[in-house]
Amino acid sequence: MPRHRVEAIANEFLKRSRAEGRSLTNMQLQKLPYIAHGWCLALAGDELVGEVPTAFPYGPVYLSLYDALRRYGSGAVGDFIHENDGTATESFGLVRGDVVNANLTDSEVKLVDAVWNAYKQFHAFQLSAMTHQDDSPWTVVTKRDGAYAPIPNDVIKTHFVELAARRRAAAKSSAA
Repeated sequence: MPRHRVEAIANEFLKRSRAEGRSLTNMQLQKLPYIAHGWCLALAGDELVGEVPTAFPYGPVYLSLYDALRRYGSGAVGDFIHENDGTATESFGLVRGDVVNANLTDSEVKLVDAVWNAYKQFHAFQLSAMTHQDDSPWTVVTKRDGAYAPIPNDVIKTHFVELAARRRAAAKSSAA
């Protein structure tokens, strides 16, 4: 599968939220692509997002997405992410460009849909708390390397593979 820009994956979640009349915050749009990326690593063995997240105080953050959404602060994100969002457009005369899109494969669409359906009900701080669990990649990296360290894909993949195994075991035990 191809790796996508995190802004494009965030826009995929914005499309789904708008279709349901929901709004998303900057923090939710940091966590949802991260979660989708983790599940893609675990289930497909491949990257969904080409950028490595950084361990910020409230969880994994994609720096390019942070810059693009900074103007919204902690409020609802009011528009899709466009080319040149997050750059000094006024200072350098750059014009806000086209909406950042991804040409997702069928399996990637299914993955993003599944993540949306599983996580859409959680507000920003609930998603942040999920990324701070004891065995999470954010916790592993901040303990090992400190705050603002990159969170490598191998650490993310290991966590989501283990999470998938725990969910399968729980499903088997409840079916028995």
